[in-house]
Amino acid sequence: MIYFSLTGEEITLIILAVAIVPILALIVYSIVVALRRSSKRIEKREQEISTSDDLSQIELFREVYGGKENILDVLRERGRISVQVVDIDKVQLEQLRELGASGVLLVGNTVKCSFGDRASYIFNILKDGQG
Repeated sequence: MIYFSLTGEEITLIILAVAIVPILALIVYSIVVALRRSSKRIEKREQEISTSDDLSQIELFREVYGGKENILDVLRERGRISVQVVDIDKVQLEQLRELGASGVLLVGNTVKCSFGDRASYIFNILKDGQG
């Protein structure tokens, strides 16, 4: 037979490890569950925003960019919308700011606007409105 001799310190460390490991596992599990819930809430919110069919809003945003026929391409990068237009002079820059664009940047025939959380909604309106 083999006998093990453990000191008091070793026994204390084993007891601590047995107590701490389940606590750490519970913390990791809680973080994973919270991240999944948050992700699902964000996806649900984006779907609600992107499925809006308020025709007055659709027409308003199209007109601010110079009308449906003036929109060539629309890209979305997180909270920013980049809209390539035929005629930059038809775009109503001040109206974009009034509609919530926190920043407006003109690069050639591309209008880049920061809309934050509303970017997904606005992107879908403009993407459907392309000529």
